[in-house]
Amino acid sequence: MKQLVKQSGWDLLVRFTHWGVAALFFSNYLFTEEGSDIHQWVGYTLLGLIVIRLLWGCVVQSPARLTRFLPSFPAAITHLKELRKTKQDNHDGHNPAGALMVWFLWGSLLLICLSGWAMGTDLLWGEDWVKEVHEFAVNMTFIAVIYHVIAVIVMSKITGKRYLRGMIKGRH
Repeated sequence: MKQLVKQSGWDLLVRFTHWGVAALFFSNYLFTEEGSDIHQWVGYTLLGLIVIRLLWGCVVQSPARLTRFLPSFPAAITHLKELRKTKQDNHDGHNPAGALMVWFLWGSLLLICLSGWAMGTDLLWGEDWVKEVHEFAVNMTFIAVIYHVIAVIVMSKITGKRYLRGMIKGRH
């Protein structure tokens, strides 16, 4: 008789927030007018999705739990060295290199939301440095997203795991 092995993956809330944040970021980056009401509300919605995901990561008992993939440069370097030798990624959830990217993206997206909100406050209205921080964070996030997509493609080729499928259907 075959033994069933429970395979964990990304739950629906993780996948929804992932794709929602991606869609909202690119909507604001490509389509909305800077500073417009719709641009601001898209940003607030994006912030809401990030907060939901981070709160979920504090309570869920799965690979989505935040403590399961804390960022660590030494762990990421070790992982990449092992990957080079073995061509395998046996992590359930984010591997250490992916963890660095995820935490960077969350941090940069939160900085975008905070700086975007700050530009509309009485205290910081018209301050060039706030706008520069906002634009820098947006551009760094865009570059990081490109690296993220490339990493997913490269890791899929190296390991044979279907990472994209995991973020669509929940399983590799």
